[in-house]
Amino acid sequence: MQLEGKSALVTGSSSGIGRAAALALASAGADVVVNGNSKMAAAEEVAHEIEQLGRKSIAVQADVSKAEDIDRLVTSTVETLGKVDILFTNAGVFHMGMIEDHTPEMWLQTLNVNLTGQFLTCQRVVPEMKKLGKGKIVNNGSIFGHQGVMGCVAYGVSKMGVHGMTRCMAAELAPHQINVNAVAPGCIMTDMTDDFFVAMGNGDTETGIKEVTKSYPIGRLGQPDDIGNAVVYLAADMSDFMTGQIMFVDGGYSVP
Repeated sequence: MQLEGKSALVTGSSSGIGRAAALALASAGADVVVNGNSKMAAAEEVAHEIEQLGRKSIAVQADVSKAEDIDRLVTSTVETLGKVDILFTNAGVFHMGMIEDHTPEMWLQTLNVNLTGQFLTCQRVVPEMKKLGKGKIVNNGSIFGHQGVMGCVAYGVSKMGVHGMTRCMAAELAPHQINVNAVAPGCIMTDMTDDFFVAMGNGDTETGIKEVTKSYPIGRLGQPDDIGNAVVYLAADMSDFMTGQIMFVDGGYSVP
């Protein structure tokens, strides 16, 4: 297995992309700590699924926008698995709304979770990876962090920040053999994108899905496993010479 003997931490892994990535990493041989905030029953179920694959796993509650929660999460990971070889910073929130509809609370929550949360998690894990002399960090970006999209300015800004943070961290951590890359998903079929489909379909989810799909040359929208598989590649030894890159997994959406 590609990740035999590796230990991974995946934030926001109770559902959607995070769940798919946690299971993909486990299927590739890694032990995985699952993280949830308000959906701990679902996080516990993911940890159970990982154990059924023959890997070690626990579920840890933590709000990634709080430094004290991150410290507890990483401490629990090291205590349980012994080390952190792989980090996938996936936890995030998504708010739809035009510029004038964004409240200060909506703006700050989006940045605190999507950008600051990823930074705080990386910041806490980096010393653990330096002890090992290597590591793989994968941040979750977005195609909306690559090009402007109306109706989700806070989310787009947060993901643009993630892309820039990824490149800055990669430059700083490369001498320590810590690779830092990001996946930039296109539209993925998860609970988080439901509001987006409703908005794009003028109130009808199925209409929205059909309209959004028209923008994807590959002829379909993404599934969580599409991102999980990309995370495994970025976490494995085969990507050792790749750092500071934003990997678009978007069915051709970003092709000019």
